[in-house]
Amino acid sequence: MDDSYTLFFALGSILGTLAQLAVIVGCIVLVTKQKNAGTLLMLVGSILTLVFNILNFSGTLFAGHRGADSILSWTKVFAVIGPLPYILFGIGLLVYAIGHVRKSA
Repeated sequence: MDDSYTLFFALGSILGTLAQLAVIVGCIVLVTKQKNAGTLLMLVGSILTLVFNILNFSGTLFAGHRGADSILSWTKVFAVIGPLPYILFGIGLLVYAIGHVRKSA
């Protein structure tokens, strides 16, 4: 693989991590201002997203040392559990939005 591709993948990962950290900080601010089920779910979902991204990277790295079948198995498992933090965040955002619209109406 060309070094320029590695640089692009590394830069993309760094930018994605920075964006995820910004979302976590935003959720922490929301929880400190308005602690409710919606904001807590968003915070938990955003933290788990970062944790799952780290787990996916490290799991793929370790599976790569064991062969292609291990990578395929890890990818299948993570394809199922990977979206769970996004679902938690989405449910939290929905709960927060419904409560916010109800209060302003």
